[in-house]
This record gives sequence, C-alpha cells and structure tokens, in this order.
Amino acid sequence: MKKRRFTGAAIVFALFCLATPLYAITPHLHVDGNKIKDPNGNVVVLRGIDMMDLGVTQDWYGGATAMIDRITNKNDTQSYSPGWYPRVVRIDITPPDSVNGWPHPFNPNNTDLYNLLRTVVNYCATKDMYAIIDWHYIAHTSDHVASTIAFWTYMAPRFANDTHVMFELFNEPNDEGNSDTDIWLTVRANMQTWVDIVRSYAQDNIILVGGPNYSSTLVPQVTYPIDGNNIVYVSHLYPAHWLSIYGSQDYYKNQIITCAAVYPVIMTEWGFTTTSETLLNGTVSNYGQPLMDFREQYGISNSAWVASYDWGPPMFNTDWTLRTGEGEMGGFVKDELYAMKDSNQPGGSSNMLPNISITTPLSGDSFASGSDIAIAANASDSDGFVTKVEFFAGYTKIGEATVAPYSCMWHNPSMGRYNLTARATDNNTGINISPAVSISVTSGEATGFILREWWTGISGSSVSDLTSDVNYPSNPNGRELITKFEGPVYWSDADNEGTRIRGYVYPPANGNYTFWIASDDASQLLLSTDADPCHAVQIAYAPGWTGQYEWTKYTSQTSSPISLVAGQKYYIEVLHKQGSGGDHVEVAWQGPGIATQQVIDGLYLSPYLYSFKDYATFAPQWRKTNCSRSNAWCSGADRDRDGNVQIDDLKTFVEEWLTEL
Repeated sequence: MKKRRFTGAAIVFALFCLATPLYAITPHLHVDGNKIKDPNGNVVVLRGIDMMDLGVTQDWYGGATAMIDRITNKNDTQSYSPGWYPRVVRIDITPPDSVNGWPHPFNPNNTDLYNLLRTVVNYCATKDMYAIIDWHYIAHTSDHVASTIAFWTYMAPRFANDTHVMFELFNEPNDEGNSDTDIWLTVRANMQTWVDIVRSYAQDNIILVGGPNYSSTLVPQVTYPIDGNNIVYVSHLYPAHWLSIYGSQDYYKNQIITCAAVYPVIMTEWGFTTTSETLLNGTVSNYGQPLMDFREQYGISNSAWVASYDWGPPMFNTDWTLRTGEGEMGGFVKDELYAMKDSNQPGGSSNMLPNISITTPLSGDSFASGSDIAIAANASDSDGFVTKVEFFAGYTKIGEATVAPYSCMWHNPSMGRYNLTARATDNNTGINISPAVSISVTSGEATGFILREWWTGISGSSVSDLTSDVNYPSNPNGRELITKFEGPVYWSDADNEGTRIRGYVYPPANGNYTFWIASDDASQLLLSTDADPCHAVQIAYAPGWTGQYEWTKYTSQTSSPISLVAGQKYYIEVLHKQGSGGDHVEVAWQGPGIATQQVIDGLYLSPYLYSFKDYATFAPQWRKTNCSRSNAWCSGADRDRDGNVQIDDLKTFVEEWLTEL
C-alpha cells in the first residue's frame, strides 16, 4: 500500500485550534431513562457513518478532513438523494499494539495523534456533526486494561469541554466465560474502571459501552448496569446475525429490544455488501431495509461501517464513486441519512412528524409474477398537512401521491421478496417513514417449499452409501417441507444420515444460470432439462466436506452456465451423505433476475410430491404457514384465487397433479 503523509495538517489545525468550539447545533446531549435528549428535552436519534482508522485515513486515503468533506457533501447527487446528511461520525483509533506500522499511533508521550484528532473533531463541529472517539480494540478487555486506562486518561480531559464529543471505551469485547452474564460481569468490571476515569475529567460527555460477543449481547447489562450517568450501550449487528447464520435473528433482536426498554442503545457498526465473507454478505432487501426499519421502530441511533473502498463492507469504489444497488450499502446509507435528516434531531424543532402506514397490501401477501400490485397508505399530520407520500420497494421509488387517498400502482414487479415502505412529507419538510410491509412475488407455480427426506443409521460419507442402502429411496425415516434450498446445520447432532432434497425450480428470467453446492460430507446436485426427473443429470458435486456456504473449495462444486427459460418448471435434486462431525447442505444460484450468488429461495421452488398421501401429510404445514388471510394466493393451493383454500381447490389441485403423471 502506498503511503503518503498529508502535509496540510498543521494548516488545518491552525484554522480549528479552539479547544472549545461553540456550535449551538451540537449541544451537550444527555441520557434520560432509555432516551438520548438535548438540553430542551427533545428526544434525539443520531444517524451517521464510521471512518477507518484515523491515521490510516490521513496518510493513506487522502486525508481525514477530505473524507469528512466527502460524506457531508450536500451537492452529491449519486443514488437517489441530493446530498449527504450524517449527524454523527465515528472516528476509529486503532491501538498500536493491535497493528504494526500504521501512521499516527497513540503515544501518551507525544501530541501527534492528538493534534490530528483535535483537527478532525473541530472540523466535525463545523459540519454540525457529533464525533465519537472510538478506542478500536477487538480483544479481551482484561488483556488491555492498562493501555485503555492510558488512552482515556490522556483523551478524556482534552475533549471534556467539547459538547459534540462522545467516548466509545472499547470497540468489541470478546472475553470468554460460561454464559453471557459471566462474560458481561468481567467486561463490566473493566468498563467501570474506564468510566470512572473518564468521569473524573469529563462530567457530561456521553460514554458508549460495548458488551460481550463483539458488542452483540446487551441483556445482562439490564440487570448489571454500569454505574454512572449518561451511559449508552453499544450494539454491532451484521448480516450473519440478522440472517440467523450466527444464531437466531430473534436472539439478537431481543438483546436490543430488552436493553432499549431500559437504557439507550446505539448501533455503532452495521453494514453489508455482496461478498463470500459470511459476516458481511447481505442486501438492501434481506438486511439493510429491515434492519433500518427495526432501528427506527425502537429509536436506535446508529453509524454505518465503513467509509472506505477496501475496508469491508465498503461504501465506495476505488475512485470514490458511491457503491449502489441491491447488494451494496453506499447508496442505501446516503439515501436513508437524507430521508431521516430532520427526524429526532437536536435543536428543538417543534414540528410534529406526519403519521404514515401502509394499508394495502398486508405483510405476508404473495403475488404472481406479471401482476400489478396496488399500494395504498394512510397519512396525516397533527400540526400541518401532508404534501406528498412516496412509495418504495426497498430503496427504489415506485410511485408518489400528493393528495388523499394516497396510492400508487406497481407494474409488473420481478420475482423476489420486497419490503414496501411509504414516506410522508409535511408542510414543514418533516419526513416520517412507515413500518415495512413484506411481500413476495413468485412464479404462478412456486409454492415456497421444497421437499427434504432423510435416512438415518447409514454409515459412510459417500453419496453411494446412501443410494445403495436397502431403505433408499422408498422408505425415508422422515420428510418435511423447507423454505430454502438448504438443510439444517448440525441437525439433531445426527451422524450417519443421508438426505435427498427435491422439487422444481422456476427461473425468474430467460438466460444462463450458474449453480453451486456445498455440504458436509459429500453431495451431488442434479438438474433436469424439464419437469421430468428422468431427464435429470449431475451438474455439480462436492466430493468431500466443505464449510457452510463454502462454494469454491472444489472446482466440481460449480456448474457450467445453464440456459433456462423464465417461469418454466425444472426438476432439481440433491443427494447428500453425512458421516460424522458437522452436517449441512445448501444450493445457490446466480443468473438473470438473481444478481448476486444466493441460496435458492422458496420463491422459486415447489416440492416434488409423488403420492396422494403426500398432500394429506403436508397440508397442515402448508395451510398453517402460507394460507392465512393475508396471503390470498396461499402459495398455489388456492386454485381459484379467492383468498380461501376450500375443497374445490383441493379437487382442482389433485386433478392437475394426476394430469401430470
């Protein structure tokens, strides 16, 4: 990496040398119950961006104040918004014992880092932004007590009088213990030491406190809180958490909900990109938008990681143009900062935000591809009037209405899952966003499921060990319908079992598709040229174990590009054999209409059911999961599309099934 020292730092520092800038737009904030408030008692929700390590940004990425100019440029029209509107910047200070050779390291015996940090902190104030000084350890707190004491003993008195500065004591604790509570008690003891040091110099600045498991656990903090005033607890939540890869999404949401009911929470790291790195791999639809809606619902302040082109997940390209699209966070962050720029900001605006909610469709509704979808919303304003309502799918605007009743028509959306939102603007430019409504657009034949069967008590780790067993294929030990083309992980800790997953896949567009398979242990992926299982041939296989979602360990895991026709029904099958140890199998694809490599969703699947008994067996699951009032199509079971699954539908369904035999 080419290193270049920014020679203008002294000049910039001279321009902003006041240690106590007076900017009324960034007054001291304080904690009141579970809220952050300004001096007038207004609830404040800060939204912003994380910077890379300060020294690295200064010397290797064009300068720190230049970076701030970039992310506060109100004339930047990239993506859908007319400019940048962050209200907080998180400044990463990486401890020198965590890295080697990075510029401007912290050293209490010289002022190099402080001079740079003072310049940047003052510059943030001129941009009407709060600044979080983040001591960016990813480590056991107990291993770094002395170095953290040294850092805050140095920094706290020097920034105590800056009304816009907050202190994040220790980025991501990863201490170990027998339980979340045990770990927190260890972390808490060290955090309390550092809180007391900061408070001995800085009586009023907000202090941010991270918790166990890389700042993802917050429930123990409710029972065993930090002693002191103006404490805010930290959450970090990435796609692997939200998408239930690193544990249940409900677990991580509950951590935040439980803590936020008692104490303020700030999410100082979140972000996503299209990547093979499991932690960060997400999209606007499956992570960005629903996480944003969740944060807004509970009033969680946040800053997005990270303003970079090569630190992950990045917001920019190498030429500092913005990364945009379904699988990138740059445009999404910029647009959401703009949309929420006047919501719960310090300064005491008396304008009440408008009320807004989507009335049609309902969450869970499913539509056939080729349909037009009517979207309607209720909007009102208690101290003025609504000037417009905009409708969005993800962050793509699909319509606008300026008079009631507020509605629009979404014409012929592509197959996929969508979070619909409506944004109301009032006559004082106040903006409010509705809770998201989740819908799906499927092939007319897709049901949302595929069939999984399993056989137990079969030794060996080769697919042939399964297919040669006396009970295969007619006598599986169990069968179920699954909503994605992947089996469970460490399923009942079972060893010596085999799995077959089979059904039909429906491509969303014409063109070439590539398929991948990963498993522990071996597996085979077969695809037919049509709906007939007899025409299925192997297109990919894993000869031995791989990690979950490890798509490229063997070249054989990847298929050649295969030409498919939109909406046509193709038989697809996986055979999988597990010996001992881990257990998983999953299939991904990419092609027209599937912009990023992803596990095949139930939107594009239906199960292979081969006896009348199958329908009786799976009917309860089908109806319970997919035949609620909100789902008028009932995932294909409601044949006359009247919103109810009745005996006539079953009769038609069986007749169609018999016709295909």
